Amino acid sequence: MYLPKHFKEERPELLLPFIQEHPLGVLVTIESGLAQANHLPWFYEEQTLQAHIPKVNPLYTFLREANKVEALLIFQGPQAYITPSWYPSKKETGKVVPTWNYSVVHVRGKIHVQENKEWIRSHLEKMTNAQEVKRNSDWEVSDAPTEFTDGMISMLCGLEFQIESIEGKLKFSQNRLKDDHKAVLDHLSGSDIQDDRKLAALAKHALIKK
Repeated sequence: MYLPKHFKEERPELLLPFIQEHPLGVLVTIESGLAQANHLPWFYEEQTLQAHIPKVNPLYTFLREANKVEALLIFQGPQAYITPSWYPSKKETGKVVPTWNYSVVHVRGKIHVQENKEWIRSHLEKMTNAQEVKRNSDWEVSDAPTEFTDGMISMLCGLEFQIESIEGKLKFSQNRLKDDHKAVLDHLSGSDIQDDRKLAALAKHALIKK
């Protein structure tokens, strides 16, 4: 992706929590010269991202036959339209235009199929537990009948994505004048739109960490 230095983010301590906060990622693979995209939730553990797909998904056959495949994972976070009317510099020169601020993380690495049923069950348990707590719920995979979950698991395969590189683009008007930048964050923070407030919070967190 196009990554100007203003927006480049490489710190794992920011990027890995970002993925955990926004686990639905786009898995991009190249099959027979064509780009394919699969939208999957992922679970991070020890430099590895884990997911699962039904075996009826053509991706299963492709990955099984190709073994360790080079792939790209894209995780997107909060984003917002930025109106030029927020910039103090508008009153001075009028030379301002709209833009779009956003947050995204790209992960590159090799992916392969995991068909061990115990691995798949463990993966499903860890992913479920990580998400249930966000719903203030305590449902567990073991709450469902074993014969039912065994049947479901037999129709799935696991995916293991070994991280080789990770980079983020956190665009929140860092390239603007200081007063313009501050005004953008102030307006986003006070917005009625949830994504605006989340983007402002992410921006402030990233700046504090530097």
